[in-house]
Amino acid sequence: MEKLIVLGIGNRLMMDDGIGIYVIEELSRLNCTSHISFLVGESDIDYCMDQLRNATFVIIVDAIYSRSEPGSLTVYSIADLHNDQPLDISVHNFHLFQALYQHQKSIKGYLIGIEPYEIKFHIGLSVVLREQWNTIVEDVLQTIETLIENK
Repeated sequence: MEKLIVLGIGNRLMMDDGIGIYVIEELSRLNCTSHISFLVGESDIDYCMDQLRNATFVIIVDAIYSRSEPGSLTVYSIADLHNDQPLDISVHNFHLFQALYQHQKSIKGYLIGIEPYEIKFHIGLSVVLREQWNTIVEDVLQTIETLIENK
């Protein structure tokens, strides 16, 4: 049986850096399917890697700098994360994405990046992302469905 995991990472204490966590918590509440596990990994890399090792397909949701409009999505294949650029897209690069690179043959899936507006010490999302909340959640859900369909 397939084990599909959607993992939200980030830091709730750093404003928009927590967007991956908040989105996954919302999708978990809305989830009507038993074949997808929605997990919050925050910034605990050891927990994240432990959860991902047994997955057949993984989707990670995180705040990612892609130089686009705040709230917009960018999708990256986990297998291709290191191919064309140094990984300076997320504050979680050093540990999680390096570990994913080392396990790229066994961990298949994608990274959904949500462009942040503001990352600094403060609990909660920026006003800009809060105003787009429903659109962001819907866009991430549709992207997840498409990636799972086309895997």
